[in-house]
Amino acid sequence: MSSKRNRQRRSYLGFLGFAGFIGFSYFQDQNVASLSFLAYFGFFAYFWIAKIADQMPDERYLENVAKAKSTAFDIAIIELVALNLLSSLGFAGEELLVAAVALCFSSLLIIYAVKFYLLEEK
Repeated sequence: MSSKRNRQRRSYLGFLGFAGFIGFSYFQDQNVASLSFLAYFGFFAYFWIAKIADQMPDERYLENVAKAKSTAFDIAIIELVALNLLSSLGFAGEELLVAAVALCFSSLLIIYAVKFYLLEEK
């Protein structure tokens, strides 16, 4: 019973992804803080995670979690190094950096969820 309830909670977290659209209000009010809402797009990943979460973790499940985390975090490191280089060389303004950091965060969650889902469906 509790695993079903946890799965439902995780799938409801996916709807928080729609809060990411608040980030587009930047184009109306030019408030840089609005761009941080783009990070909420990462919550869409919970739709994939909730689909798999009702399974009992076995050895293959734990291996797939490790592989998915490894892939997602490797890509996140590459994204953050690129952002660091862009900012240190002066190629990126404040708006671009705030939006890029938010999108890097959301891409981390989405890449993890998609990779994990693909590994579990094999």
